Amino acid sequence: MSHDEFIKVTRVPWRDQIGGRLVGRLRDVFDQQPKDGGDDPFTERDTRAALQTYAEFQQTDSDFGLSPLQDPSGPRGLVVTIRPRELSRLAVDGRLIIQTSQYDRIKSWLADQGISIETQEDDRWGLGVSLLGLAGSDPQALYTAIVNESENPTPGSEPLAMSLDDVTYENIVLKPAPPVRPLAGGGQAGRAESLGPRPTGTGRGKGITVGVIDGGFEPADAPKRTDGWLDNVTTVTDGYSSLTQAAPGVLDPGAGHGTFVTGVLLRHAPDAEIRQYRAVDSHGFGSSWRLMDCLMQAVDDGCQILNCSLGFEDPHLVGNPALSAALHRIRQDTDVLIVAAAGNSGTTTPMLPAAHKATVGVGGTETDLDPLVWSNRGPWVDCSTIADPVTSIYVVDPADPGGDVNPWGTWYGTSFAAPKVTGELATLLGQQLAPDDALEHLFATSPRPPSSAYGYLLDLS
Repeated sequence: MSHDEFIKVTRVPWRDQIGGRLVGRLRDVFDQQPKDGGDDPFTERDTRAALQTYAEFQQTDSDFGLSPLQDPSGPRGLVVTIRPRELSRLAVDGRLIIQTSQYDRIKSWLADQGISIETQEDDRWGLGVSLLGLAGSDPQALYTAIVNESENPTPGSEPLAMSLDDVTYENIVLKPAPPVRPLAGGGQAGRAESLGPRPTGTGRGKGITVGVIDGGFEPADAPKRTDGWLDNVTTVTDGYSSLTQAAPGVLDPGAGHGTFVTGVLLRHAPDAEIRQYRAVDSHGFGSSWRLMDCLMQAVDDGCQILNCSLGFEDPHLVGNPALSAALHRIRQDTDVLIVAAAGNSGTTTPMLPAAHKATVGVGGTETDLDPLVWSNRGPWVDCSTIADPVTSIYVVDPADPGGDVNPWGTWYGTSFAAPKVTGELATLLGQQLAPDDALEHLFATSPRPPSSAYGYLLDLS
């Protein structure tokens, strides 16, 4: 399958393909400079420092004696930066994802690059993709060869479907949202006052099961919340659950992200059932192969809508066979909706899975619905909503002198705009609307015409 079959940036908007009932947003009727909302202290130097810290963490034992490289929710291999000067893409060293039916052709192509195949792992969902372990590969040279092959396929032959195993990430982005810190810790984001117990009996989201594909969830051995916000949440059981792996008593960089996302979603659909799937480790890093597995598992478990506040940027539009196969299967064979965050890099570079035509890509706005400069944008963004500030539940912090078992925090990022959209769609699905009708109904609430770069602007507090 060719990449441009599935990426929204190469075709008309996805929602126009599902019935033509909605106005195309390629008309730039709302042309406005995004606002630089919130303090954004992260720089390229900070990003490089975060990656260096993670590289050091990967090569040490965790606080409970297991190697981070063995964590099934993490990359399961060393992370390399492709084209380091650009910080454009992260990948798992020595791994290649292919369309299985092209194995012999790709094996020959790799041999021409001086690379051999050591291992092969076929997907367990019948998607027809494989994860190869390689010997003798240089990730920079291999990626350049893949891009060249993608842009100049052999005449008369089906293009080779292959990509590096992309590293997925959540809050550790090129310009990530800063971590939530206890009130005593200061910083750009901080603890927030409780918004009270979870409302019950609202009917919002009742009968709908939502899959949260994320990481940094509250571990099972944490003190139980008493405010009801996690009562209808089924937590994950695989992957390392500790949120203090790098240093005992100090939360890892990805800690709390998935719990925060879950809380945002529940604020909009408090009666929905939530199932959490750990797609990244406690630092916020995972792999595209793991993301494929989590998506398929969530659908297999009966989830009717999925939230992905993570992903990876695809600057050269080479795609990813595993992710494309999963998203295509889900969209083709089920009624499951997939909502994904557009990312916080402030670029037009497509973010997967948000840029895929099978998903609803969500960008970020200020409270007045003016777009935020650090939100990714482009014709692949279907809608945007308030991403700064966002208040939600958080995880218990060992450094918090208060020891609150019901912590709340304030954060910002498209990671927290996406679950607002997911929650609203879950509510509409619970009212027996079909998925396409739910999307149309939600987009129709936009108080402004759609933007070519940020889609429909939704006032979701």
